[in-house]
Amino acid sequence: MSAPTASRTPAVRFLYAGAAALLAICLALLAVALRPSWSDESVSLTGGSATDEVTLTVTRPRTGATGVDVRVTPRGGGRDDAPAAVTVQAVMVTHGHATPQAPARPRGTSGTYSTSVHLMMPGRWTFRVSLDHGSRSEHVDFPVAISG
Repeated sequence: MSAPTASRTPAVRFLYAGAAALLAICLALLAVALRPSWSDESVSLTGGSATDEVTLTVTRPRTGATGVDVRVTPRGGGRDDAPAAVTVQAVMVTHGHATPQAPARPRGTSGTYSTSVHLMMPGRWTFRVSLDHGSRSEHVDFPVAISG
């Protein structure tokens, strides 16, 4: 073995060890950043259409009976036509699961509705909120991570 090759071996080993440590740290950070929220705290998401802003709150994002609140606010604030019907359906496209459409009942203040859905397994679910205004209907989808 020549002298230059022998002196590079510890440096190369050090670089490999540094690269491995950096890769491990990056993978750990990526796992933390991409992990779903596995908590019992409520999850609120806001979306909407050109005419309505919809806020979905899943009160307990876990499998089993799950409470869902929907708040519908007209955009522009000028009109005051509440939807004739609000329904919520949870769909897990990757496994072919879907709950029946659950009618949401008005609750307290104008524009707030409540219902519950039964989720059969943990994972990424899409909550589809349907608003029926009589002459028109709208659908707003919300992705939610559900834990076991």
